[in-house]
Formats: sequence, C-alpha cells, structure tokens
Amino acid sequence: MSTNTGSTGSGATHPHNGTPRPTPAAAVPSAATAATTSGSDVPSVATVATAPGSDASTAAPAPGASSATPSGETGLSRLGPMIRNFAAPTTLVTALLFFFGWSHAYWFFDYFGVNSTTIGLTTQDYLMRSQDSLFIPLAAGACLFLVYLLGRRVFQEFVVPRMSAAQRRLLVLATLVVGSVLVVAGLVSIVVSSPLRSIVGAPGLCLVGGVVLVVAAVRVRRNDQGGDEPAADVLTAGEWGAVFVLVGVGLFWAVADYSAAVGTGRAIEQVEQFPHQPSVSVYADKRLGLAAPGVTELTCPASDAAYPFRYDGLKLVLQSGNQYLLLPESWNRDGGVAFLLPRSDANRIDFFPPGAVPPAHDCR
Repeated sequence: MSTNTGSTGSGATHPHNGTPRPTPAAAVPSAATAATTSGSDVPSVATVATAPGSDASTAAPAPGASSATPSGETGLSRLGPMIRNFAAPTTLVTALLFFFGWSHAYWFFDYFGVNSTTIGLTTQDYLMRSQDSLFIPLAAGACLFLVYLLGRRVFQEFVVPRMSAAQRRLLVLATLVVGSVLVVAGLVSIVVSSPLRSIVGAPGLCLVGGVVLVVAAVRVRRNDQGGDEPAADVLTAGEWGAVFVLVGVGLFWAVADYSAAVGTGRAIEQVEQFPHQPSVSVYADKRLGLAAPGVTELTCPASDAAYPFRYDGLKLVLQSGNQYLLLPESWNRDGGVAFLLPRSDANRIDFFPPGAVPPAHDCR
C-alpha cells in the first residue's frame, strides 16, 4: 500500500506512482509577490517610479519630448554641411583655377589683338596659367589673415580691457560705419564705373574688408547686449551664409582683376624681351604674304626647291593647338600685326640666336 505524500505542500501527487506534481505558481513567483517581498534586495518598479525626493531629470524623457540641440553646435558649424552639399571642394577649386587661367590667357592675347579662342588652348594650358595668377594673392591673403588673427588677439587682450563702456560703444559704431561704407563702395562699383576700378582688385577688396568689419561690429554688439545666444553663435546659419557669399564674391572679383592684370603684364614683358629672344625664319612652299614692318620675304628661284619662300624678322610667341603665333621683331601696340600660322608640312620654322643674321636663302 502506497503512502500519501500530498502534505508536502508542493502540489498534488500523481495518481499512479505518487510522484509530486509541480505547481507553476510555486516554481515561478508572481511579479506582485517579488515586488512586495519584505527584505528583498531588488526594489519594486512602483517604488523606483514614485520614490519621494527622486531627481526627475534622471528619469526617461516622456514620449514625444523633443531632444535638445547639442550645446557645441553653432550657426557656423551648421553652415559647413550646407556648403559641402552645394559643391564638392575639388570641383569648385578646379572650376576656379580654370576661370583664372582663362582670364590670364584672354588678356594676354588681347594685348596683341588676338582672340584667345582661336589659339586652341587646352584645359591643361588654362590650369597652368592660373598658377601665375594665384601665387601672389594666396601668399598675400595668408599673410594678411595671420596679421588679422594676431592683431585681433592683441586688441582683445590689451586694448579692450582698458576701454570704458562708452568708448567700446563708440568703437563699435565707428567700425560699423566704416564697414558699411566699404561694402556700399564695392557693390556700387559692380554697376557704376567708379574710381576704384582703376586700382587692380580694389572693388573686391573693399567688399571683403567692409563685410569683415560689419560682422565684427555686429558680433561685439550682440555679445554686449547679453542675448540668449552664446558668443560663438551670435550669427545664425543664414547670416553666416550671406557673409560667405559676399566675401567669396569679393575675393573672386579681386583675384579675377589681378589675373587679368597679370596676363596683360606678361604680354608687355614678352614684347620688351624680344631683343633677347631667338629670331625665327619661316620657310613655306607657297607665298604666305606675311607683310609687316621689319618682316622680309626672300624667294628662291630654283624650281625644285621644297620651300621657295622664306620670311625673316619674326618672333615666336606661342605654339598651341597646332598653330604658331608670330609677331614682327619691331611689333608695337599702336599698329602692330600678329600672324597665326598653321603647323603643317607646308612650312618650316628655323630659330637663330638673338641678334644673329640669318644666312642667305639656300633654296632647301
């Protein structure tokens, strides 16, 4: 006869073998029981949520609450992604180099009365010419920016602390007025032929300098007013965008003026160096009719001559796009003529040292 063990409290026994049947409620205590158990090391959910004196800032944010903007983000930092999305830096730099090279070439050949589009310059030619236009502006711009940073630091550390509030307001007002005048002068020069245009790069530099002064005055003024915005974000992203556009236009304008002036200056130097450059004789199988002061035509009487005609008294300026740009040795700006000669087997070019007399036409 089997003994009944149901009094153990673990559950009812199996009707056949007497094995205790497990009770789910006993094996896994309920959440309510675990939360209210006396002396338990695990605090209840209700206790954590409603404990008196708890810090509400440590609690999870309520559903739908908006997250705060990072404190380190400023209007200037938000402008960076906008610029990167607008244009890739490499593409923008290449386009600027191409334009400055084109400006250099256009005014170089314009001095000789030649349209630069007829020369057949390549993209590589324009990019190479842009280096001549950008070397001095980049070096001067870097030096001026360094002087600005050093001067700004010295001014803030040694001059501003010694100024009274009235003097500080007067300085801000004077800076704002001067900057506004420079900005207006630069913008007016876009549509009106002002005296600034006679100075290389002056209109664009006036625009840049005026914008910098206005921005400095506005930032100081807003900081003094004690607004809600931090010192690093007194200008919004839209305001910084307008500042960068105006400064970019001014710098572009100034460098474009300088590249044009450099192109013209290089052309003048080329003409001045003619006495020290090799002389050129052009041989041709047909009469070319290169008529200009100082240019002589020699004819070979032999009927079997490969190049019966020869032209002396020329200087080679450039060879590009299978074309030669030739000028007479005595070329001048007032009445000089330029020759554009195709490069082909129908003609030949010989070079002679400066001042050398070409030999007699040997009918070769």
